[in-house]
Amino acid sequence: MKMNYSGTSERRILIFKRLIAGEHLSYQQLAEDYFVSRSSIAKDISYLKELFQKESLRLRFDNSGTFFEGSESQIHRVLKRFCLMMLDQPAAFSLLVEPAKYQEVNQAFRRALMEKQVEMPDSYIQSIVLSIVLLIERASHAENLVIEENRQVGKLFLEFDKYPLVYELLKEIEEQHIYQFSPKEMQYLTYLIVGSGLKFFMKSEKVPFVFRGKVRNLIQKISEGLGTDLTQDNRLEEDVTIHLYQLLLRIEAQTTVINPLLEEIKQNYPALYGVVWFSLHDFLRAYQVGISDDEIGFVTIHFQAAIERMRRMNKIIFVCPNGVGTSSFVSAKIRRILPEIDSIETVSVEKLKQMDISAIDFIISTIDLVGIQKPVVRISPMVTNRDMKRIMNHYIDLVIDNEAAVDQNGLLLQAQSMIQPTVFFERFASKTEAINFLIEQTPFSDEKRKAQFQQSVIEREQLQSTYLDNGFAIPHGNPNYVEKTAISILLLDQPVEWGNQKADIIILLMIREDETQKVEPMMKLIMQGIENKEWFLSKMLEVKSE
Repeated sequence: MKMNYSGTSERRILIFKRLIAGEHLSYQQLAEDYFVSRSSIAKDISYLKELFQKESLRLRFDNSGTFFEGSESQIHRVLKRFCLMMLDQPAAFSLLVEPAKYQEVNQAFRRALMEKQVEMPDSYIQSIVLSIVLLIERASHAENLVIEENRQVGKLFLEFDKYPLVYELLKEIEEQHIYQFSPKEMQYLTYLIVGSGLKFFMKSEKVPFVFRGKVRNLIQKISEGLGTDLTQDNRLEEDVTIHLYQLLLRIEAQTTVINPLLEEIKQNYPALYGVVWFSLHDFLRAYQVGISDDEIGFVTIHFQAAIERMRRMNKIIFVCPNGVGTSSFVSAKIRRILPEIDSIETVSVEKLKQMDISAIDFIISTIDLVGIQKPVVRISPMVTNRDMKRIMNHYIDLVIDNEAAVDQNGLLLQAQSMIQPTVFFERFASKTEAINFLIEQTPFSDEKRKAQFQQSVIEREQLQSTYLDNGFAIPHGNPNYVEKTAISILLLDQPVEWGNQKADIIILLMIREDETQKVEPMMKLIMQGIENKEWFLSKMLEVKSE
């Protein structure tokens, strides 16, 4: 099967399609088929391996080559992810999905939305349309598309007959003679569509009261972990409630989402991401489901937005000796470009000298000021465009400066009391051996409690791998079985299999339910270690030698 495809993306798509079709592919065979070197094929397989891993799926290898074994719903997930990644590459996208069919379904669905007067973000529509097209194109495999219903999740969504709008939207596609959906396919797409835009199909007050209570507890736990009270933010509660309710629907539909900001979120808000990661895993344990990094990233955005709403600048002082009219004019202009400021107080030079300005963020003045210990932005009485840019630039600089800088030594000091003397350098053959070793190093008051904690850690891993990134795995169990908050760190000289990844830094988190405030310093340290592994290893050596 000789094929001359010079484009890397196109070649990877063709290999991907052969893998999900059940072929076993050797490097030599692929190199000959696509007229490229074995090293190019190795890079292609590495790329595809990572693609599958993002959906918690695994490429396997045997004597005949690389292959994939999975259910139809798993194929749907990874195929959808690949399609979403290729949306901006028409040539590559057309190898995954028939463009004419995509346009046909897209037009029919958008027309149905317009007729029903449903306004939905374009990204939501793209995701839904793509799922419908993939279902249609893989219709010959439809009998294998089994919704593996989760009893815990299913309790929330028993009344799908109350979503007539979804049925009507899908009926539009049937009336265009594009495809006739079976009852099973209707159920699958209902989960998926409502999971993509719950607020468009269901009033938020219809979310079960019990679920809302669990979300409030989650916000409380994350607030304690961050040391910042976010429990009074009604918008956060509403946004997170809707998002998590949709998330459970997406999980039930076994579909996927891609978060294009994931790496930036991890890099810019590592501690928050870590605390949300830890707390969400516990939240979802009750529903016996796992969660992707992409979804964790989206929830992190909601919490970061809430934190930003709390970060109001205390006060700006405007010094103006030119009378009430001028000062009112300038204040109005300042408020226009800095709407988030709590207060702008206009004062004279004499009053400024007598004021306590410790709570002031910065001063704007139409005259030169001498001996002032706060930043001063000098402007003209008429507030030109250049002045406004100067004020705005100073405001931006101040906001950036106020962001907590990563103090690596400070991170270690915060977490050190929980770490010492539990840093170990060992070699183990498996994940289970590593976990059992760390638990054995932890003192428990009785063997029953230890066994209960150990079982909860194992069950957590069975539900979803606790691998985080860059070789770090963070196993943890039920906090109700933890007697004393502590962390044990195992540094392996050879990585072990951890889910679909390999881990060589194993951090067993044991956080008591009433000490969640200790999560943040530890997660800060872990996330910094993921960013700079060499630094983390050197610091653990220092801790071990003390």
